Amino acid sequence: MKILEDLFDGKIIKYSLLPLLISIIFWGIIFYFFGDNLLNLLSNYAKVLPYGDVLVNIINSTGWIVLLLLYYLLTISTLGVFSSFFIDHIVLRINEKHYNCTPKKPTLKDTIYGVITSIKSLLLYLVLFILSFWMLFIPVVNIFYQMFMWSILNKKPLIYDSSYLFFDVRKIEKKLGIKAWVVVFLTSFIYFIPIISWFGYTFQLIFISHLVLKHCKSS
Repeated sequence: MKILEDLFDGKIIKYSLLPLLISIIFWGIIFYFFGDNLLNLLSNYAKVLPYGDVLVNIINSTGWIVLLLLYYLLTISTLGVFSSFFIDHIVLRINEKHYNCTPKKPTLKDTIYGVITSIKSLLLYLVLFILSFWMLFIPVVNIFYQMFMWSILNKKPLIYDSSYLFFDVRKIEKKLGIKAWVVVFLTSFIYFIPIISWFGYTFQLIFISHLVLKHCKSS
């Protein structure tokens, strides 16, 4: 299977580890110096939500678990942003192995636009998360909630990263339609798998890249 083959490709692993390490170190520094402040902020915000007292009790009694969960969520949430600096190497490798489509030469402008796309999705994700994070505490619902939130976070960056070297991004996004949403949503399950989840963005990128590059090959 092409996707499994790509997951274990040396070059793809290399360019997946770099943004992961940057994200781990970045949020590690933030949590080391401001972890208690973040927990207090979260606790104060919970007070104004429905069932606020219950949420505050959960946060206060499981403080380190809540911090660990928040650290994990923020680390994987920024993978798309940090990956923007290395993503062309992964997509070009997939193209080289399976499709042999003609790419354009990546430019600094493309990279900056990719970073901006990821940051916009991240900000939308954070706003929605702040307004709805209490859904994390509802059994079963929290699974679909997180998969939906990760889809909001990653869908646009994934389409941009996988297609900008070969297509007009808006046209390919319109062409993929609901199929892109379905693939991103279903592949978000990987974020529930310990350790492997650190490579979740790469896993999704490989899926979407194959979806995109098929159009290139058939055109």
